[in-house]
Amino acid sequence: MRLRSDLRRRSSTLLARSLPVALLWLLTAGVPRPLSAQSQALVLSVYGGRYSPLVNLTDAGDDLTAAFAFGGGLAFQLSQNAALRVSVTRHRARYRGDAVVVADSSVSRYTYGLDLQLGWPGTSVLVPYVYLGAGAVTTDFDDPAYVSATGLAGRFGVGLNRVGGLGAWFVEVGTVLYGFDGLGLKRTQFDLEARLGFALAIGL
Repeated sequence: MRLRSDLRRRSSTLLARSLPVALLWLLTAGVPRPLSAQSQALVLSVYGGRYSPLVNLTDAGDDLTAAFAFGGGLAFQLSQNAALRVSVTRHRARYRGDAVVVADSSVSRYTYGLDLQLGWPGTSVLVPYVYLGAGAVTTDFDDPAYVSATGLAGRFGVGLNRVGGLGAWFVEVGTVLYGFDGLGLKRTQFDLEARLGFALAIGL
């Protein structure tokens, strides 16, 4: 009887010691670690900013207007200074010009990107970076007489991360080079993206 009593007492003691440890692990396992401490992580981001075409659609000056843009992305952090990221950006614009007659000049534009991001080595709170990649730009016309147009794109830009806590604020300026083929117009386009956003890292 004493042996059973001792076994029960030891089991109760072991369980009492193990429960807080297990509870602490459960509470912290899914909590993102500070971004500065990540070597491999999934990074979620949201952002907003300005999207501005820099090249006219025709020599006469027909163009698509600049507009507020918003979007989000998902990145896989390969190391502390490199990440592979995908993003989708949307904005509304208007066609301006006389080369094409449209019943509704409004358009929805979607920019898709697959980029390699390289940050400046170090552990500073402010981390400059560059990115280079490819993607596509889709223009959906509100006028049903015209079908949507999609062109492959090249992408390049620079940015700055302000790392702190579980994530980072970032600001970046980038360019998008692609072929526009819509509204009966064909021309290589060069657009500018400027955005401010927040990124949250989830450690793997």
